[in-house]
Amino acid sequence: MQDEDCLYLNIWVPVGSPPPQGWPIQFHIHGGWLQIGDACQSNDHDPFDLLHHSTPRIIVSPTYRLNLFGFLAGADLSSAVPDPAAGNYGLWDQRLALEWTYKNISLFGGNHDNITVGGLSAGAHSAFLQLYYDTHLPASDRIIKRLYLWSNAIAIQPNPTTSAVLTAQFNDLCSVHNISSTLPALEKLSQLRLISSGDLIASLSKLKIHTFRSSTDNSFIPNNFLRSLHSGAFTTALAANKISILVGEVRDEAELYKLVNPPSSHATLLTQLANYYPKPVVEAIMPLYPIPDASETDPAKWADIFSKMVADCQVHASIRGLTHILLNPPPGHNITPLPPSRVHRYRIEWRAASLDEWLEPGVGVCHAADTPIWWASGFRAGYTDADRGVVEAFLEPFGKYLAGEGDDDIGWGNNGEKEVRVLRKDGTVDEGVQDGLWDRGLQIWDTVWEAQKGGAGGGKL
Repeated sequence: MQDEDCLYLNIWVPVGSPPPQGWPIQFHIHGGWLQIGDACQSNDHDPFDLLHHSTPRIIVSPTYRLNLFGFLAGADLSSAVPDPAAGNYGLWDQRLALEWTYKNISLFGGNHDNITVGGLSAGAHSAFLQLYYDTHLPASDRIIKRLYLWSNAIAIQPNPTTSAVLTAQFNDLCSVHNISSTLPALEKLSQLRLISSGDLIASLSKLKIHTFRSSTDNSFIPNNFLRSLHSGAFTTALAANKISILVGEVRDEAELYKLVNPPSSHATLLTQLANYYPKPVVEAIMPLYPIPDASETDPAKWADIFSKMVADCQVHASIRGLTHILLNPPPGHNITPLPPSRVHRYRIEWRAASLDEWLEPGVGVCHAADTPIWWASGFRAGYTDADRGVVEAFLEPFGKYLAGEGDDDIGWGNNGEKEVRVLRKDGTVDEGVQDGLWDRGLQIWDTVWEAQKGGAGGGKL
């Protein structure tokens, strides 16, 4: 992010002299709720042990604007600011940081021609959009060589920047702060700017649509984004650019979603789902789940069904759908799939006993519980020598992937869309495991697409 000529980046450089061609770059986009100027890393994300025990690389992690600071949109905002594509400021922050890294990382011993971009959850969502934007630039401006998506992919065309739902969200924010909806758009924005950042953040929980997400602005995200995925056009571009993708999940993705704004009734279920998905998608996926009767009063049952729906659409189904369209896009003129060697899938089922010191045991290997593995930060949380061996063995091919050693040579061990590399409960790694969730994932993926292809996501190529 750029603010008064300052760019907020966290950069970790391995100890020792870089190889002649420079260290590979892992450009990691964090999800979460960090604010401008906050440290982007906490103890559970610090990669000190990773740099010491795994493949050397330079890790760059940008701080970017989040929630309403990074993704506020709506017709009022668009008419009140000179920017022709208001909204998605967080995505532009990330792109600026990526371009800065490309231009300057050699000063840290890095190889600007070997940049991998990725993230966890919302960070993976952003990373995928960064790849999409980068892919459609002239060859001389493209930066990204490969991608990793931890527990997220994209199955949704974002709401248009000036859509009714985002305009209502903007006006709801104004209403919470006693700003009249009848005021001119510029006056609304001026009054919002007088409110402290702390008060703005505190008010988010009062909004009906309380999450702020990327929007279809026809600048960073075009209105044919989703259709280009389903048609094979994007896959063909990735194949031409020789892009590789690593994507996967953890065993108990749903458990965390039970704790994040869980619903307690049929009405609040619909409200919480609306924070994730457009209304046609919500209506389409409801019949795929055993929704409790509207008279149900047990909050745990509503939280349970909500968590499963979100885990499926955010992670399980979107990952499998993406894998399918990358490896088996619909046939057509000049449509080219990615070679199977360029798509690497994983599933993590293992949890070190010492993780209990960081995370409630009851959530299992929930969404984001793999963080101590990817950053090797569990080494400082009581990992035994055996635990360390598990992590080092699992991460070895990932390090080779980042280094660009060649997809056939990294030893990932899956071939074809239904095969996945699994870190088992006992710490062993199985390669080429048949995916038992494949059919269910594609059913949900196809349902979500059918609900959207007549709308913004069905824009012409």
